[in-house]
Amino acid sequence: MCDHDDEYVHEDTLQAVIRHLLTTVDLDDLCHDAGLPHLVHDGEPVTVTAADTYHDASILTLDRGVWLELSDGSAFGLTVQIGRRPRGEVTLDPPRPSDLEDQA
Repeated sequence: MCDHDDEYVHEDTLQAVIRHLLTTVDLDDLCHDAGLPHLVHDGEPVTVTAADTYHDASILTLDRGVWLELSDGSAFGLTVQIGRRPRGEVTLDPPRPSDLEDQA
């Protein structure tokens, strides 16, 4: 669930989407779909073993982002930074009913 602060609504939403994507789809499948080589360690596909927001992973930063830990022991931080603020007001629409059914 996103804990949105109006000033950071874009960053928080993108952070949540990245975390969701990397925890619901195998990394091997994402590489295949993107036409990329697959990561392999000791003969096994590398998997995402943990994907948490920087806050939840206790990363000491004010940035928004996702901390990834992989099955090969590596860890990566994906920082979400805004390069330009929107020109007008941005609002949040609740998830569509079909989106909630997909999660059930």
